[in-house]
Amino acid sequence: MDQALIVRGRYAGRTFIPDGPLPDAEGAAQLVITLTSPQTRGSVADAFGTAAVLRSGNDILAQVRAERDEWGDR
Repeated sequence: MDQALIVRGRYAGRTFIPDGPLPDAEGAAQLVITLTSPQTRGSVADAFGTAAVLRSGNDILAQVRAERDEWGDR
């Protein structure tokens, strides 16, 4: 090969999994693995209780009702 080809993918379970089709070329190759930190998956529930100031359900309900009243009859 005259030029380098970059094949992006991931390496898991001692296997390289390309993101797309492999090139239709042959030649010497090397696998270079760049370690990345795993992306943590979270949910909305992870955010519960982390606010600087927690509000009661009654406070939230009062705010929602006040905002609804501002809309009027549409």
